[in-house]
Amino acid sequence: MKTPPPLRLELKPSRLAAKLLAAGVVATALLIAWLPGEWWWRAPVAVAIGAYGVWLVRSRAYATLPRSIVALEVAADLRAIFIERSGRRIDGTVQPDSYVGAMLTTIVLRPTGAYQSRAIAILPDMLGAEDFRKLRVLLRLGRSPEHGAEWVTSVVTRLGRR
Repeated sequence: MKTPPPLRLELKPSRLAAKLLAAGVVATALLIAWLPGEWWWRAPVAVAIGAYGVWLVRSRAYATLPRSIVALEVAADLRAIFIERSGRRIDGTVQPDSYVGAMLTTIVLRPTGAYQSRAIAILPDMLGAEDFRKLRVLLRLGRSPEHGAEWVTSVVTRLGRR
């Protein structure tokens, strides 16, 4: 059976991710600010947390930094490619640590020959509804042990025809 072409997805900036990251950073900075102790050690820590929050929003939510992932390709056999803004392609396999849910999907990719994995969180506002559904179906069925590779390939092929 002929394998279908990989599912290629372009990720859009996520306002939802930016809001969630900003809320977490503000909550952490407030927690540090309310700790007992001298102000002169709490203030720089709160500022550092704020700077880290700006970096997080730029790199994860809006994908404006060169190492930000802006596109991905996932094949039926769960081989995947992350494409960074700089144009670098990271080939690897999707790990079982990935999570597929209705509001959040995380893809954990182990690059070929690497010891560390790379992960990305995908929220519903980063993709169109149909692309988000296709990705979730592919990830759920691709790692399902009770289904053979031929069955997964046929389902992914049918999804591509819609």
